[in-house]
Amino acid sequence: MGEGWRCWRGVMPAVVLLAGCGVLDGFLGGPGPDVVAPAMAQLSAGDLPAASEALEALATEHPTHFEVATSTSYVRLLKGDFDGADALLAGLEATAGERLGEVNLRRAIVAHRRGDLDAVKSLGLASARPEGRLMAAEVLLVDIESDEAAKLLRDLVSIEGQVGETASAYLSLLDSNDANLTGLAETTALWAVGSRKDSVTAAEELVKALPGDSPERFETVLLWAGRAASIGLPDVASSLLADAGIPSSPDLAWRVQAIEGTIAAASGDIDRAVATFDALGQAGAPADGVADARATACALAADADAARRLVAGLESAAAARCLAAAGAWDDAKAAATSGLVDTWLEGR
Repeated sequence: MGEGWRCWRGVMPAVVLLAGCGVLDGFLGGPGPDVVAPAMAQLSAGDLPAASEALEALATEHPTHFEVATSTSYVRLLKGDFDGADALLAGLEATAGERLGEVNLRRAIVAHRRGDLDAVKSLGLASARPEGRLMAAEVLLVDIESDEAAKLLRDLVSIEGQVGETASAYLSLLDSNDANLTGLAETTALWAVGSRKDSVTAAEELVKALPGDSPERFETVLLWAGRAASIGLPDVASSLLADAGIPSSPDLAWRVQAIEGTIAAASGDIDRAVATFDALGQAGAPADGVADARATACALAADADAARRLVAGLESAAAARCLAAAGAWDDAKAAATSGLVDTWLEGR
């Protein structure tokens, strides 16, 4: 049981895993051959409109060129044109040869973004790639087909890196002989496929039902309380924190306060949120952790003024994005630290 809990923080959605492992950079529209290199350089610099225009022109002329089609599909995915992204990839199937698995994995990722879980499962399996099979296993968990999911996961535990670690974490929960932990494996899969409110709602009672005699329980409660706060469910987050008990270490204590600050922001109490984050900074809490909490709270802000107050003085891509989402464009440009985000903001 404890091993499953220790793995919790490593369980990530498959698409996030791919990005975290650097796979998206080289696997979904990396630099590629010379034919797409200029457009991809524009994309890397943050000029999505110019990159899109160049790639669409190439795709019109060379619709079945592998690098052209995959790079253009990636840009369409970034723009939210999921059907267009998938159509380009589907057009490669007849000529993909030994790269057909790669095409199917790309299509599974597009289906994930579109919310088509049946397609995620079928394409993930068809890809025969570890990442695709993990995505398929998560869909099986969501469909309450735990035995079938476990079969896939057992084949993945020997894979090095995040895929293997995530498969192992799921199996630790599924093999625990504890109905609550098995349920948490399924709710984590819900979170992974994007059904986040359903996931948190289902997890609340499961987490509360976990036995209180293990130190890992507190971290599990914090994980789900933080998730609830981050998606704007302050009542669920507060209920979980109330059930958590007293933190056993300073590291856990500051994390509780950070979640409380996010809960305040989600509830619209910006004064309390700002005061909580300021107090954490003054008390010596990890600066990066407090900055992340501020940015998470900022994403919940109802207006530009609230967003400005929550991330005042921060310079990061996350701060810039939340300020832009709130309509505080000048502040977002000032907060941007990466060339890509800064270029995108300048074009608004």
